[in-house]
Amino acid sequence: MYLSHYFKGHRQAYYDRLQAVREQGDWEVWLEFFLRGVIEVSVEAAETARCILHLRERHRAAITEQLARAAGNGHKVLESLLDRPIVSVADVERTTGTTYAAANTLVSKLVELGILVEVTGYARNRRFRYEPYVKLFTDGTTDDTT
Repeated sequence: MYLSHYFKGHRQAYYDRLQAVREQGDWEVWLEFFLRGVIEVSVEAAETARCILHLRERHRAAITEQLARAAGNGHKVLESLLDRPIVSVADVERTTGTTYAAANTLVSKLVELGILVEVTGYARNRRFRYEPYVKLFTDGTTDDTT
């Protein structure tokens, strides 16, 4: 929850309420404004959490259906992406305990499923982002349909 985001979005009201506290001791108006912000930010945070859970379950189902024997490692990677949404093949190798070649194949499959997106444009030292997850935080939506 980022209450500062609410304050930035209501900057003038924020300054007006603070000034009223300084000049007139108008704490009730300040507290009402502050608590309205807490409510708004809490509702947004709860909605984001619901979206994350829904996205995770959709991707778990896609991994189970599409990756066959590699599904177990796919689930390990998916869970790690929730904590660290940008990874390399070497990161996937460490997460799964497989060979680099197997991790590279798994990453390619996750790219095909639309779970990961290559973000560097390099042939070596590539980095991949859990794009549908990151989009939840940057624009509040996901284009993911898996």
